[in-house]
Amino acid sequence: SELFQPDAVKAFQGLWQCFPPLVLPSNLNLKPFSLNRCTNRTGYLDFVAVFYPHVWQKMGRLSGPRRKKCRRFGIHLSALNCLGHDLEILLNFARDGKYEGTWNSIVASLGGPIRSWVSAWPNETLVVISSGQGRQLHPGLMSRRAENAILVTYAGATDWLEKHNAYAFTDRLAPSRPRAHATWQSSCGSSRSSQASGFANYHYPNAWPHDVTMQYPSPFDTKKYWRGPAERHILASFIGTPTHCSRQDLLQLWRGRNRTGLKVMETVQEKGLYSSILQQSRFCLVLDGHYPWTIRYLDVLQHGCVPAVVSESWHPPLHRLLAWENTGSFPTLLIHPRSMPVLDQLLARIPYTTWVKMQRLTIQLARIFDPRYSFCPASVLAEVFLSTLERHPELKSSR
Repeated sequence: SELFQPDAVKAFQGLWQCFPPLVLPSNLNLKPFSLNRCTNRTGYLDFVAVFYPHVWQKMGRLSGPRRKKCRRFGIHLSALNCLGHDLEILLNFARDGKYEGTWNSIVASLGGPIRSWVSAWPNETLVVISSGQGRQLHPGLMSRRAENAILVTYAGATDWLEKHNAYAFTDRLAPSRPRAHATWQSSCGSSRSSQASGFANYHYPNAWPHDVTMQYPSPFDTKKYWRGPAERHILASFIGTPTHCSRQDLLQLWRGRNRTGLKVMETVQEKGLYSSILQQSRFCLVLDGHYPWTIRYLDVLQHGCVPAVVSESWHPPLHRLLAWENTGSFPTLLIHPRSMPVLDQLLARIPYTTWVKMQRLTIQLARIFDPRYSFCPASVLAEVFLSTLERHPELKSSR
């Protein structure tokens, strides 16, 4: 498929008998824990609540001889947790005055339990953390002991796009800035911050290269909301709150300029309007929120709209498995924020046939990221498999 990295496909062809990797469930739970209350802020089950049961069910089908042959790929599943969800709920309570503690005091109160939990992890541990901060959620997750684990998290190194020359395709299409914006500069500035303040670009270090980045779940579903290429008369759209400086830039430059083909507006409360606009748009602009990895990316895929990610900090989910650098058909455009003043011209230069090819793949990509479909946890297991090969290249000799 055009969605997958050729090198990843080769790796699976050579070691297909060892996939999925053997994952051994552990009772090292970070308590309290309950799958029934493990929901994210969309009201849908958190990825943690979907991933763990799927892994146990899949592992239960493996035959004994197959496990023995591929024992070197064994990974421990260290613990069940809804750590990110619990902290987000407490933070919301603190903001609303329903909880006496502050965010820092909440995190500090978990210091002992988290450190004890991490100290019990065996080597080659697999842990799923549903938090936008990833390892930066707590110092215990950045400790030397925790370095041996593979964390599956929403966070990823914020220098990925730059290091992989991800803007090459759209930079070639971008015209020169008009005189009115010749000296335009983003209000985000050049500095980065490890705090999700929204006033600067976020920083997440490339210190844990073997971790796995996944996508935030979305409340939408392709079965109900996905539409094909017909009747998409809006070139590109954005509907959202100005939670990040780049969103403020976009609203300042493009709000109310519908004749350019760009429909940019703040969040609307009218029921159904958000989905209606996404279903009428060819491209949907995805910008950083409090964190670069936002729920909006999957939202737009679920509606059949091709995401145009305008960010310096976004880390693509499942970057080992998926062909993010296949600019010919992969259903995502990666755009540097410096092109924001010329977004209308840049997007208008995408050939219609190229866009149609990208649009038709949005449904497949959406289901890879949607925990309601088995493609999602299976794809995360595939990414874990590839991460293990990356960490232990000698395993390739077992082919």
